[in-house]
Amino acid sequence: MKITPSQLTIAQLLSSKNEQFFIPAYQRRYAWGNKQLVELFEDINLLDKNDSHFLGTILLLTESHTPSINTLEVVDGQQRIISLSLLLEAIRDRFVELSQQEIVQEIEGFSYCQGLDRKKQNKIILGDLDEPDYSKVLKLKNEKDLSNESDIKNKKILNAYLEFKKWINKFSFEQLNEYYFKLINNTIVVRLDTEKAKDAYKLFETINNRGLRLSPTDIIKNFLLGHASMISEDVLKDVRESWKSVIVNLDGIETDVFFRQYLMGILQRKVTFSKLISEFKKYYLTTVKEAECLSEYRLYNDFSEYDNGEEDNISETDGSNMLVENLEKEHPKKFKKVTIITFANALKDAANTYRKIITRSFLDKDVNRHIHNLQRIESTPAFTFLLSLFQQSIDQKLMIKVLKLIEAFMLRRHLSEYRTAELDDIFSKLTDINRTDILAEIKSRLTKHFPKNGEFETKFALHSFKGSRERAKYVLEQFEYELIGDQGEYTINSGNEVHLEHIIPQTIHTKKARKEYGDWVNYLGSGATEKHQQYVDRVGNYTLLGQKLNIKASNNPFRAKKKEYKKSNIRLTQNIVANYLRFKFKHVEERSGEFAKIAVKIWSL
Repeated sequence: MKITPSQLTIAQLLSSKNEQFFIPAYQRRYAWGNKQLVELFEDINLLDKNDSHFLGTILLLTESHTPSINTLEVVDGQQRIISLSLLLEAIRDRFVELSQQEIVQEIEGFSYCQGLDRKKQNKIILGDLDEPDYSKVLKLKNEKDLSNESDIKNKKILNAYLEFKKWINKFSFEQLNEYYFKLINNTIVVRLDTEKAKDAYKLFETINNRGLRLSPTDIIKNFLLGHASMISEDVLKDVRESWKSVIVNLDGIETDVFFRQYLMGILQRKVTFSKLISEFKKYYLTTVKEAECLSEYRLYNDFSEYDNGEEDNISETDGSNMLVENLEKEHPKKFKKVTIITFANALKDAANTYRKIITRSFLDKDVNRHIHNLQRIESTPAFTFLLSLFQQSIDQKLMIKVLKLIEAFMLRRHLSEYRTAELDDIFSKLTDINRTDILAEIKSRLTKHFPKNGEFETKFALHSFKGSRERAKYVLEQFEYELIGDQGEYTINSGNEVHLEHIIPQTIHTKKARKEYGDWVNYLGSGATEKHQQYVDRVGNYTLLGQKLNIKASNNPFRAKKKEYKKSNIRLTQNIVANYLRFKFKHVEERSGEFAKIAVKIWSL
């Protein structure tokens, strides 16, 4: 392994006129928040003039230098490099305002590079996802213009520049000059140059101490690309392209959650986040044909030998027996061997499917609507099973029936207050269903964990939906469809246009509440304030309303509300007008009980 280390100031790191730092598309997006930005800014600001600040390592994959622009691929340190460039840009802009042209030209020397054609290019080029946003932030200097730039997708790039600019603008010229000096001369990085990809990825793992500060996605990326680089350049190119597709497909989606659910579906058992890396590596080592060249493969083979009966020769005190037994339990399946390219393509295809689930972007609008229902119910654990199912050729009508079953299952469990910790295990095991009669088998499997009718009815009537507005709106919408005998021709707008209306208001005892909604405390009678929290978020106190109320406070506030309810086209709301002369706590209780009986029929398997 050939490594060229250099301890450099920021000025030295950025001074070469023909070097360009390239952050490839397979890297994660820029992700620094205010905490990291403040730490960087203040670490430099608080430096003594004679002291230095170590910023960390920058790991680069380089080629032989040429007279033209030399592209340096950033393997590790991209977050720091991007932040430094935005900080320098904010400093430059402030010096422009102060008419310090000489210093401005010096900073531009750090920000741009040139080849033989003498054409200026940005010193730092980001991957496909972030480059448009980064270029836009550098181009638009007016803070007002930037703040109104709604088409910048990665707001963290914009935020970093604006925060740096805000802090820099508080400096006098003397303070700014001192800060700039400390940034470029007293801030140190260690630059590590490698010419081979396999060396770069190996160093990346070593530098980051086996992932103590990296996300599982970063570790998986490095593990996969590092192995590909050991095989051949062509294999590395193909695997990189697949990984790039994974990152692009999962843009804006929690990638660690995807990998966990993907792996649980394959292993058909629960995988915790703490074990995600080790479980992924075990699966990889037992699946990928070329994995035999990895040092971890021998370690796994050693465990496999113990499975063949040699474990009795190992001392129980060293913990090896337990490790073997766990491995046996954790990997009961035998996986078909595939090439690393096939493995990477499978990840790419799964990420594409997962994106369609999360963003509800399937071609069938009814499928998307039922996925949205699951999201509103808060059914993320079910996506483990859906990810597996949607990668198969399933008839869309059958798929909708499956989604309805999961809706019923999840709503009943949530409202019956069953343990959510069981769901990962339930849905990961469901991925091995027999495709001969999918619907019947899903029903059979889920019934074992499905709250009984009597239990559900009781829990539903007493359940508080406080903090679960979307779940409550979903429930009310299903009641509305049931009331009108909907045949799929009518869809309630589930966005902000349709409100979840509390019949008895959420707040009744403050002066503001009395002014806006009337004297509900006196209307409800003795003990109103004490009983209010017990009843206000039960389903019987809810309805749907397509517009905000425009009521006048009165001594009979329910009568005032009814005048507004008459304007609604929603049957649930019309029924309140028709069926209730008064509405107090006992009516909330009665209505909740009536809804509970209907709920048993709607959410059944």
